[in-house]
Amino acid sequence: MPSEIKRSVCPYDCPDSCGLLVEIENGRAIKVSGDPEHPFTRGILCGKMNHYERTVHSPRRLTEPLMRCGKKGSGEFRPISWSEAIEQITIRWRAIIGTFGPEAILPYSYAGTMGILQRNAGHPFFYRLGASLLERGICTPAKAAGWEAVMGKTPAPHPDEALHSDLIILWSTNAAATNLHFLQNVRQAKKRGAKVWMIDLYRNQTAAIADRSFYVRPGSDGALALGLMHLLVRDQLCDRSFLSAQVQGFNALEEQILPDYDPVVVSRITGLPEAAIEEMAQAYAAARAPFISVGGGVSRYTNGAMSVRSIVALPALVGAWAKKGGGCFVGTSTGAAFDMTRIERQDLLKSNPRTINMSRLGSALTELNDPPVKSLYIYHSNPAAVAPDQNRVLEGLAREDLFTVVHERFMTDSARYADMIFCCRRQPHLKPATSTVPTVITASSAPDL
Repeated sequence: MPSEIKRSVCPYDCPDSCGLLVEIENGRAIKVSGDPEHPFTRGILCGKMNHYERTVHSPRRLTEPLMRCGKKGSGEFRPISWSEAIEQITIRWRAIIGTFGPEAILPYSYAGTMGILQRNAGHPFFYRLGASLLERGICTPAKAAGWEAVMGKTPAPHPDEALHSDLIILWSTNAAATNLHFLQNVRQAKKRGAKVWMIDLYRNQTAAIADRSFYVRPGSDGALALGLMHLLVRDQLCDRSFLSAQVQGFNALEEQILPDYDPVVVSRITGLPEAAIEEMAQAYAAARAPFISVGGGVSRYTNGAMSVRSIVALPALVGAWAKKGGGCFVGTSTGAAFDMTRIERQDLLKSNPRTINMSRLGSALTELNDPPVKSLYIYHSNPAAVAPDQNRVLEGLAREDLFTVVHERFMTDSARYADMIFCCRRQPHLKPATSTVPTVITASSAPDL
């Protein structure tokens, strides 16, 4: 039977939704490549998705439920049936709910898959159960708050706007590693004569495309933005007509805050030479249509939202928003296009359960709480590897009295601490012919992903 090509989309944690061309032969994916007709990704895939067929058909895929048979964290499990797995979870959860109430159960999920249905499919169940709610804010909520503080609900410009810019500033975004598709726009703009700056903490892969790189101290990005504004005002480089017609609150900023951020102060805070800060302000004001792309790193400090707010305000001072190719991009979301209430089903909430911030999982698992977290259900995430305060997270996961269920495809760091592992089941014809499941699966058999 000849092979056929089917179109698909990347399911991983990325907002670009890369188009895929999947070659199918005898019901099996044998090759995955980028779809050149996708309007934004244009056939380019990242390292996670190249050769995705190897992941789908990996002999290390978990293909049946597993129950722990060794010490927590040892990664030792034995296969069990689906009916036994569901029965065991039901028994344990009924006992926990009977003693501590449903809030003693905590779901933990995030963006391991970005599909609208897959990502949110667990919400209705845990709402109906009455489990603790999870504040899913481990990524960039502060960045969004910084944008909204200045721009409200105004949508961000299309990333293709950068094609028309003559100065692109990659601010706290290692685009070569995390934003390959936008980087194509940057390359095209550079061929047309645009200059590219990188503002970051250290030299990374993106520096290779930048004409200038500016390295600042951690958490000092907001001070740099305010320092540039100070110089734009001092040297009369602002677009006063745009500010007067389109901007609210600039007079208060100019009078009360900007005087405190002269080049001497900003140099001391950021570590940049005064001359470099002066040069940046002059070049930014002289650009025909400067475009700033803001990454997530800048928002992951205690002053993150305010730093982003300061950066987002910069284009207004030079009227960049009124120029084709100018402005600021922090990200886009199409979530508002969907009626998420039909998917998440918040109407199933019958009480007002407590909310636990996912970034404080370590505290939730190791500190006294009322009720204590007695069961953790992990899906679309790997908190043992990604959650802050990792030592406390691992300490909590090692609790013998914590009943942990992990829904996964592979033996991840978090899965090693599970009492029960649910697998993402494959169709029988997709199983490798040589696949066998040992009586005891150990951490040493975990995949090298």
